[in-house]
Parts: sequence; structure tokens; C-alpha cells
Amino acid sequence: MSAWQSVSCKLLGGLLLMACVPANADYLAMKGPELYQRFCSSCHGATGQGDGPVASNFKHEVPDLTSLARRHGGTFPRDQVERIIDGRYMLSAHGSRAMPVWGDGLSKSEIGNPDAERFTQTIIQRLTEHVQSLQKPPVPPAPRK
Repeated sequence: MSAWQSVSCKLLGGLLLMACVPANADYLAMKGPELYQRFCSSCHGATGQGDGPVASNFKHEVPDLTSLARRHGGTFPRDQVERIIDGRYMLSAHGSRAMPVWGDGLSKSEIGNPDAERFTQTIIQRLTEHVQSLQKPPVPPAPRK
């Protein structure tokens, strides 16, 4: 990726983040599916399969969130998903950061609120619970012959 592309991607990401996290929204009143629709579906799709309306604009494939448990031996990686959604703590295994840093944007939307971090974690937990609800059932083992 050229330096110009890198700067453009970061600028676009910052603009998306500012557009996606207005300070006056009452996110605490929203349930996980509503938060997912607001923050995630444009890229990951309404059902989490990585087929959102802007997914084709990315250089890398947008992950299918419905198969996270399958890719982790049948166990949903809750802590990892929370850290990826938050985005303030880079995970080397996650690769580059094409996804908005929701934790930072949500915290900044609550500037002056002494409970800003608790607010942010509540939203991230609700998003994570919704992503967990999207998981495909485990693949049954092949029959033995």
C-alpha cells in the first residue's frame, strides 16, 4: 500500500468514525441487534457474513462473523471479539486495522461523563453478545465407517 493510500484509508476511517458515533445518540437505550445494525452491518452485513453494502470497497475481505466459533474449535472467542471491537488494544493476530476503533470513538462521544469507560464497555459487550448470537451451529463430525 502506498503512503497516499495509507493516509487516505486512515482519513476515510476517521471520517467514518466521526460520522458513525454522534455525541447525542442514546446508545445505552439500544439492544445488541440495534447497535450491530448501526455500527457493523454496513461492512459485515445484516447477518454478519461479511457482505455489507460497503464490503466490496475494501482491499481485504470483510470477515464472516458467523463462523468465529467454528474457526476457534467450537468456542466463541468472546474476549478477542471484545478487544477487536474496542480497537484501542491492537492484536497482532488481527492484522491491519481497517475497522474503526469503536472504543475510542464511543469514549470520546461521552467526554465529561465520569462513566464514559463503563458506557463504552457496555456497548462493546452488547455488540459482542449479538455477534455471538449470529454464530452458525457447530459442524457435526463426519460419520465413522
